[in-house]
Amino acid sequence: MTGPPPRPLRLLGSLAVAWLAVAALAAPALAHEGEEKVPARTQVQRADAILCTQPEQIDLAADRINDALEAEDHEGVDLDRVKQAKEALEAGDMQKTELLLEQALGACPGEPVTSPTKVRAPLPAKPCPTPAHELALGRVPLHGTAKPVLLTVGAVLALGGLALSWRIR
Repeated sequence: MTGPPPRPLRLLGSLAVAWLAVAALAAPALAHEGEEKVPARTQVQRADAILCTQPEQIDLAADRINDALEAEDHEGVDLDRVKQAKEALEAGDMQKTELLLEQALGACPGEPVTSPTKVRAPLPAKPCPTPAHELALGRVPLHGTAKPVLLTVGAVLALGGLALSWRIR
């Protein structure tokens, strides 16, 4: 029969287990080490890509936005728009967040691409144009005689097309 293990072995085993526990729990904290050295432009691009392709990964996108705000290199990024995007993300407005992130990078959604070689162009001096789908939001629906007149014109054109196709056949 053997007795209990000697006290120094028990102490050494306890220290080893404690050290392994600390090392295992510290690994996730070290995962974010060095992220401030990644340029804000890259972090914003990643956040935008995450929101576009994986909308369920909101926490990961929010982490990238925070990393962009904490980055050392802010060249080519409008930080005010990144802050607005963070607020929009916290409010749950994904479309506004994506739009603000793209604008923070200098892209103007809805504007035609005239020179694709200028991928890293400076931020636009003028504000971006409002996208076409947002321009339509303020339009007034048709009232009065305009609606029946347009429906009648559409019906006459459709019937004329049918008659023409039946005659040609």
